[in-house]
Amino acid sequence: MAAGWSSLPADLLNEISGRLIADADQLHAHQVCAHWRASISPPAAYRPWVVAARQAPDGLSPVGEYSLQLPRGVPGVDFKAAPPGLPYCCGTPRGWLALADDVRSPTRLVLWEPNSGTEIPLPCLCPVVQVFLSGDPLESTHWMAVATKHRWPAAHILFFWRPGDAAWSGPAKVPCAKLHSVEFHAGNIYCIDGMFNVSIYDLKLGTASPPVLLRCFGMCPNQASESWPIRKYWKDSVRAVHVVACRGELLLVLLFHGRRPSLMEVYRPAWTPAEWPFRVGERVTDLGGYALFLGCGDAVALCAKEYPAIKGNCVYYRVHNLPKYRKHWAMVYDLGTGDVDDIPYPEVHKQENGCWPYSWFCPRRPFLKKQLA
Repeated sequence: MAAGWSSLPADLLNEISGRLIADADQLHAHQVCAHWRASISPPAAYRPWVVAARQAPDGLSPVGEYSLQLPRGVPGVDFKAAPPGLPYCCGTPRGWLALADDVRSPTRLVLWEPNSGTEIPLPCLCPVVQVFLSGDPLESTHWMAVATKHRWPAAHILFFWRPGDAAWSGPAKVPCAKLHSVEFHAGNIYCIDGMFNVSIYDLKLGTASPPVLLRCFGMCPNQASESWPIRKYWKDSVRAVHVVACRGELLLVLLFHGRRPSLMEVYRPAWTPAEWPFRVGERVTDLGGYALFLGCGDAVALCAKEYPAIKGNCVYYRVHNLPKYRKHWAMVYDLGTGDVDDIPYPEVHKQENGCWPYSWFCPRRPFLKKQLA
């Protein structure tokens, strides 16, 4: 049987490798034997990637011209197969790129999946800032696109679109600050803005009715909170707040300015009416082998066993409002040890060349060398 496995035709091995989704499976297949290594191209890079902007994102407009970079210094990829005439990126949801033909007044807005080349046209919004998806269009029959649009001077409003709709529905008003975090969980969408206000919408997927605003409140813990006995200390110490779905539950990640022993803390929030006023809930110190990737509205939880390039029980954070003097693309915080590691800029795209980190991007499948040629 071993001889049979080692003599499988190269075209069959390529077919097998093309059906493997996990990075770890791709790596293991490449390491089976010399014949498999010669027949199967190893992944050109392991996920996730960083979407790099040609100019500093301001959170109020699309990222503009973009490229995909590996966070550890490997040269990035400008996809030649991308739909022509769509050089601007306004979202990286669920392994898709939301592309537009213009930053301020787009006439085309398209969801594009790089591996399959699938394109889904969306109605245009002017100016659309970022697009999110409640589900993967290639795996779900009931999914919704949610777009944020700039409202003067520094706010976002939400619009919603389902497949088959002629136009976006909305707007749904959100608190007057640009959004920092958006996540879908259990049929709801959770939006947190720069002033730590939370808006929770019932998406009602599969129905014709527009999403319903369930609750909208400021995220300032009450005075009985064990972690923050004084309300003022919350606002002075917290730098950013994010929500992310991980292993079937919704987690709350708090990033601090550095006055606390921990740079980041993760909690299981309690946002039910019975828990009002807001309580952060139980603190989480073990993510069960998962890592969280946060920044610019996009959030994803990845299993370290499936993605060899990442470390489990860590938070990978793409910093908001990156200062011009900063020399790193992102920070990695180990929840177990409290250690902080910085991810440096790739040498080929230093900050002085006008390349800025925008968001994490995790393709649905790993990119292979043969796909990038």
